[in-house]
Amino acid sequence: MDRISLLSDDLLLKILSSLTSKDAVTTSLLSKRWCSLWKFTPRLVYLDLMYKDPNTVYWKASRFVDKFLLLHKAPVLESVLLIVDRNCCPTDIETWISVASSRVLRNLYCCRYRPGSEPIRLPRDLYTCATLVSLNLQAEFILDYVPLTTCFPSLKVLILYLVKFSSEEIAGRFFSGCPVLEDLRLVRGTNDNLKTFTIAVPSLRRLSIIDLNCGSHFPGDDVGFVINAPSLKSLTIANQFTWCYSLVKMPYLVKADIKLRQGDSKMFEGWLISAKHVSLCLHPPTDSCPLGVFSQLVSLNLCTCSLDWFRLILNHTPKLRVLRFELKQVRLHSKVKPLQKCYSSSVDVQTQWEQPSSVPQCLASSLETVEWIDYKGTQAEKKVAMYLLENSGQLKKMRIRPSKSTNDSEKLKMLQELSSTPRSSSKCRLSFI
Repeated sequence: MDRISLLSDDLLLKILSSLTSKDAVTTSLLSKRWCSLWKFTPRLVYLDLMYKDPNTVYWKASRFVDKFLLLHKAPVLESVLLIVDRNCCPTDIETWISVASSRVLRNLYCCRYRPGSEPIRLPRDLYTCATLVSLNLQAEFILDYVPLTTCFPSLKVLILYLVKFSSEEIAGRFFSGCPVLEDLRLVRGTNDNLKTFTIAVPSLRRLSIIDLNCGSHFPGDDVGFVINAPSLKSLTIANQFTWCYSLVKMPYLVKADIKLRQGDSKMFEGWLISAKHVSLCLHPPTDSCPLGVFSQLVSLNLCTCSLDWFRLILNHTPKLRVLRFELKQVRLHSKVKPLQKCYSSSVDVQTQWEQPSSVPQCLASSLETVEWIDYKGTQAEKKVAMYLLENSGQLKKMRIRPSKSTNDSEKLKMLQELSSTPRSSSKCRLSFI
């Protein structure tokens, strides 16, 4: 006897839901019981991978999705995942999304993985989809018409990868229609139509902004991002050519990962000082604005191009426990290679370092761990490492990982130099890994 036939329909539907829709439909050939079972699966998963099969004909894909949606009988369409080739007609995609949005749709992922001749537009039905919880749009989409009635009352996760807005007004209207949005991941590319990108979402808790532009298309000081999200807990920004500014304080911010070519101390006023964990890759500051006190900061990760910031911030971090230096890397997106280098013109940017006039409070009372990744033993790096050993009274461990290009004799010299440095803490262990 076929053991799988003894399983309940609910369990069989869970099994079918783990398959692509094409494979799920194929099971209808097994027996009468399986004939209509696929029609009740709560997921539509269609992968039109023509680059793997050049003999695939687009009309077959279109016809399959059309029939699936026509015959589908599940009361809730839990998720729709569409990955299509450039030959897929935008109007077909718009129709599929429109039909799906009328089926109690909760999660939508749509990607055209190779550029087509025409952009894809969202159907009007989707802008008022009351059940949508997660929306993930990957490339080739343009939002040039957003109705005044736009409302996503359930939308909590929004991912926009290389999606274009036709104007700042359209972008503002779109985000204002997301009253409960908690997670926003935004990747901008070239040929974007916006100068100032404003993100005003009071409910937002996690925000990631990645700008892949190789240069600004709009010269001037008004090119950048404006953030109005007072409930943020996590913030990631990787932006090479534009600025970023917050209109409000972020009292709940826990984690911030900031990577900017240009930055000044004004950016810390009110919105970064509440964070517990901060990662920075910034050019030396060009102003002398007061930083404020990072009263909650316990972990600081600095790119080796940002030692000037280290000297400034160190005097304002009374609770700092973990300090890490490394050549900054940010994985932007699953489809985008990580930035292997910081935005500085060379790796060994920092050639000088001036120690503080007095020993910062955190060195005397709280700093316990120092880690240095990709240590090259430059004069600036050596001075910083020695200063920390000499002045950190509570330091328990300092771990040094030399750069991959360092040979054994150079590693030995580095170890000898640091090992001979007097240590303020008798508990400190120095290790090379």
